[in-house]
Order: sequence, then C-alpha cells, then structure tokens
Amino acid sequence: MTKRTAPISIDRIIEPHSVALIGASEDYRKFGGRILHHLLEHGYEGRVFPINPKRDEILGLPCYASVADLPEAPDLALVAVPASALEQTIEACGRAGVGACVVITAQLGEFSAEGAALEARIVALARAHNMRLIGPNCMGLIVPSNRMALSSTPTLRYAEAMPQGRVAFVSQSGAMMGTLFLQAYDHGVGLSGMVSIGNQADLELCDFLEGFIDHAGTEVICLYVEGLKSPARFRDLCLRARSAGKRILAVKAGRTEAGSTMARSHTSSLSGSFSAFETLCRETGVILIDDPDAMILCAGMLARNPAAKAAGAGIVCASGGGGAILADQLALRALPVTAYAEATRARLSADYLPSHQNNPLDLGGHVGGLEFGIFQRAIDAIHDDPGVGILVYVMTPQPMMPETLEHVITTWQRGEKPVVLVLNTSRFGAELRERALASGIPFVTRTDDLLRVLATFRADAEAAGVMRLREPARPADLPAPAIAATGFLTEPEAKAILRAYGVAVPAATLCETVEAAVSAAAVTGYPVVLKGVVADVVHKSDLGLVKVGIGDEAALRRAFAEIAAAIAQAAPGAALRIDVQQMIGAGTELIVGLSREEGYGPQLVLGAGGIHVELLKDVAQRRAPVSPAEVRSMLEGLRIWPLLDGARGQAPLAVDAACEAIARLSWLGADLGERLTDFEVNPFRVTEDGAYALDGRGTLA
Repeated sequence: MTKRTAPISIDRIIEPHSVALIGASEDYRKFGGRILHHLLEHGYEGRVFPINPKRDEILGLPCYASVADLPEAPDLALVAVPASALEQTIEACGRAGVGACVVITAQLGEFSAEGAALEARIVALARAHNMRLIGPNCMGLIVPSNRMALSSTPTLRYAEAMPQGRVAFVSQSGAMMGTLFLQAYDHGVGLSGMVSIGNQADLELCDFLEGFIDHAGTEVICLYVEGLKSPARFRDLCLRARSAGKRILAVKAGRTEAGSTMARSHTSSLSGSFSAFETLCRETGVILIDDPDAMILCAGMLARNPAAKAAGAGIVCASGGGGAILADQLALRALPVTAYAEATRARLSADYLPSHQNNPLDLGGHVGGLEFGIFQRAIDAIHDDPGVGILVYVMTPQPMMPETLEHVITTWQRGEKPVVLVLNTSRFGAELRERALASGIPFVTRTDDLLRVLATFRADAEAAGVMRLREPARPADLPAPAIAATGFLTEPEAKAILRAYGVAVPAATLCETVEAAVSAAAVTGYPVVLKGVVADVVHKSDLGLVKVGIGDEAALRRAFAEIAAAIAQAAPGAALRIDVQQMIGAGTELIVGLSREEGYGPQLVLGAGGIHVELLKDVAQRRAPVSPAEVRSMLEGLRIWPLLDGARGQAPLAVDAACEAIARLSWLGADLGERLTDFEVNPFRVTEDGAYALDGRGTLA
C-alpha cells in the first residue's frame, strides 16, 4: 500500500467501494459485530475486510490481523476500539492508505479535557497521512443507494430492506439517525444517505451538506444542527442548494437560548444564537422545522411531489367534526385553504348542497344514497380546482376505504400537483398502510404532521421571495464615521453616533446645574424631557431618572431635584449630569437593536418597543446591514404593524422615514465589526411627521 497523495472525496466517502471493520466480531452485542451483521444483512455491494487478530474468518469472510495486512487500501475504515488504542489505530490506518476513518469511539472531546486532547492528536495524525475522520462519537453512515448499512443502530434490523429514495440526512446526533431511519421506513420515505457526524473533529456538517448537494441521487437534505462550525460556509452552500433546485430542511437544538436574560441589553436577549440561525435559514431558503420526526416526513412529501403552483390547500375528509377542528387549526396557523371556483361548486352540486361545499369538505355531508362515485367526484372536483395548490385527503375509519385509497393513489400518480394523504386509521387500517407503502404515495398518520407538511409547502413556495441573494448598497451619503468610544455608551454618546448615521434625535443639552437646565429648556421650548445620565445604567425609568412632559420652569426645578436625588441613590459619588431634551409628539414606539453573534455577523433586531419590549416580544431579526425595503418587510411582519399603517381610521405614520433611518443605522453593525457587543435604540418613536431615536445605549469592545 502507498501513502495517499490527496484526501478522499466526500462522494467516495458517501458511496465507498470498500470498507474495513477494525474490531470486527460475530457477536451482535458488540459494536464491531453489530455493524458487520448490518453490512452483510443489507447486502453491501462493496468489499468488506473484517480485522481481528484473533480470527481467521468471521461470518464467512476472510479476517485480517491488522489494517496493514489488507490486500488493498480501503476507502473507509470503521474504528470501534477503546480510547486507549485509538492513536495507534489511526496511525496504522494512515500508514495503510485508508481514505477515511469512521470513529465510533466516544468519551473524547465531548467528555473531558483529556478526551479533547486525544481528539486533537488523532486529527493531526490523520491529516499527516491525507486521511479524513468522521466523528469521533458518531454512529456511522447509512447509504441505501449502495446498500451500505455502516452503523451500529439496531433499527437497521427492523427494516427488511433500506428504503431507497432522494432524501438525505446529516445529523449531529447518532441516536437521532436511527430514530429517523425508522420514521422513514414506516412512512415509505426513500433515503439517499444518512450520516452521523459526531464531534466533527475533522469532517463537519458543511462537508456532508456539500456532498449531498453534489450527489445526483439527492433532492432534499435534512439537517439536525446543534451548532455550526462555519456559518459563512453554511450560507454559501444553502444558496447553492436552492440554485440547484434542492431543498434543505433543518431542526436546530437550543431554541430557548434566545430567551436567556442579559440585564444590560434587550437586544442581546432577543438575538441569541437560535434567532441568528433562524435568520440565516430565512435568507438562504432553508426550511426550519421544530420536530425531527416531522422533518423527515416533510422531506418525503417534497421529494415525492411536484412543486405546488398555488398556495391554497383543498381538503377532503370523512369526518365533520374532524374537519371542523382541522379548519380551526389551519386558521390559527394562517395556513391557506382555497375558496372553490364556481366551476368546482357546480361539480360538487351534484352531491352536496351549497351549504355543505366547505373546505375542508366532509364527504359524509352528501345528499342521497351512498355510493363510491360520490367520493370519487368530490376528490376529482377539488383536485382540479385551479386555486387548489395541494390536495389533502384525510382518511379516518369510513366506508369504502380501499376504493377511496386507490383513487387517491391514482390522482397522486398523475403528478399534476402535490397530494398529501393522512392515514388516520391506526391498526384498523393496517392493510391500507401497506398498500400506500407499496404504491409510494407520501403519507402521514397525524393531522399535526399534516399541518407541518402544509407549512413546509408554504415555506418552500415563499422561499424565493424572502431569500437574500445580494447585499444592500450602502447609502452614497453615509460615510464610515470614526467611532473612538469604548465600553458602555451613555445616551449622549449613543446619540452622537446616531446623528452621524443620519438618524433623527431630539434636540438635547447636557446640564450640570438646575440653572443651566432652565436656560436650556427656554431655548428648546416647553414641554421638555429630563434624563439623568449615569454610566452603566440601562433602565433609567425604573430608577426614577426620567421625567417627561415638563411644562414650565417650576416643574423643571422639581424634576431636576428629584432626578439629582435618584442619581445620588443609584450611583453614589457620580457626577450630576442631566439631559434636557426636546419632547417628541405621540406615535408608535419601536426597539431597534444591533448585536453581534459569533460566526453569524451583526444582527438587526426590530420590534415593539418602549416599556413593552419584554412583555410583547414582537420582534423581527435580519443580518445587518439591511435595505429600507427589508426594514419595511420586517415591520409588516410585526403584530403592531397596523399601528404604524393607520389602524382604525387613524393617519398612517412616517414609515418611509423610519425605514430609511433604521436601514442607515444597520450599517453601524458592519462598520464596527468585532467591536460591536450591542447597540440599542429604545424607544424609536414613529410619528406622523418623522421617526426619532428617543433613547440610546450600547457597549463597544
């Protein structure tokens, strides 16, 4: 064997021609035994080399004492040895010219500092030999296209044959790979490949994502993500997948990080790593799902159906009560259902009164005697409706189930539009399930999964309209201001930055005496606002440092004294500094925040502001910088949008001015780069005649 001159390609790892099993055994209770059994039972088409110095033969295959004794350098070597033997084994594989090692061994980097050090050493050993590593702490690969069951998951024995198809799965959880293999098998979801990547010590999620994007047999890629090693590379790959016509679905662990409390900044608590990942998915066309089991089912629906040409669903069911509940659930999730065309209603009128031509349509609401033609005509009429983008049939225990299923299968086989079958029949419909599996029609068994499927079709259809294919252009009149400040920014410091970016702020004068404040108010004009300025104080209102609506000198003197006392209590020994500010008229208050999430870049958070930030949590997030059009899209997605747009006959507010100001401010994130910790304007008030940053603060490294 000769040393490799270049690393093995990902496609050759996904579909290897040969596999060596280090630690092979006949004993199914052992990792090496279980994997060998799986390879042979599922008929792996490549060459298998068991390695065990104590055996001459295992399960009818010649056995080798070491990897050095093999007649050829295998593409993959599966390593299931104790941690104490790992370095020696990896070095031997490298010397033997192995393409890549699939390291099952666990309790390394995920377990202890000593394990992490060992992990780093085996990576260095592998790279010295141009050899790649998968894992450690992984569960291997399942690739039905070449019948390779290179995994220890016992679920492989549940399946008589691995379901072959066009759905791939890359997972940071080994056990989840086994679970989703079961779901795929039970629902007829055909797989092109599954990879458990473990600790990603060498090859990582993006490597296999890229491999499946380039894989001719893959159409939909599912991901289970705990963390990304390279968000920038992930972004590029996801955009490339969409341009190649391939869809990516993802489940991300760690959703609740966005709700962690960070007392210094609303923005930081609202823009955590999950929301940054969510933003990344939105701008690259990745469909984010909250349940792994549903993800694999939704992937099967996308892979085995044509793209929907219209948004609305046409739903046929055999339960009036079930249809009513489903209608509620669809409305609560804003999932569109089609209003039938007049031609469709005319066809339905042969069997249904106008009052019963609903969507969902209850088959039991027909007139006259029961015969199969009633079901057939209803399914055809709704399928053919030009406004129906997706036909849904919900089968519960009902008359003529076999005939109805056959007609639904025939309708799906026409391939004119997506057909979603819900087999809500439990074991009562076991024969129906087998028929559905044999036909290849995609199906789910719960209406909850149906709702996720419809949401997935909607997200897939909307992806092109929300993806970010190009970066916004910097406003021509926006220079890159030199920002020297560091650490916590007080309100006057923050507002100086805002002015430099062209954001309107109220006129203000910083005063150290009450007489100076009286003079400033006379120039500004009553009413005015007084604010105490104290370093490291964020929530000024809570500490009595803000007084609004001060209408005359007497009120100003009282307010000044009260704020001075509050400063002395909040920050003993701090200098007396009180800002006298112009009072801006009534409007709707927003929060505008910038933060930097490691790997994801600057993030813009925009939402309902003022004192209701934490209560409402009505926010949108995008990667900064953004264009004015993107800001408007963010605003239109908020629950408070009607307040900006002139709800209940009120005059619309100055949304265009707000969009322009927020877009200009978003460039601060790019300009500051890694210096940005957080920067926040709250409240940002939008009035009928303009948009103003009433308060600001930040932290710069």
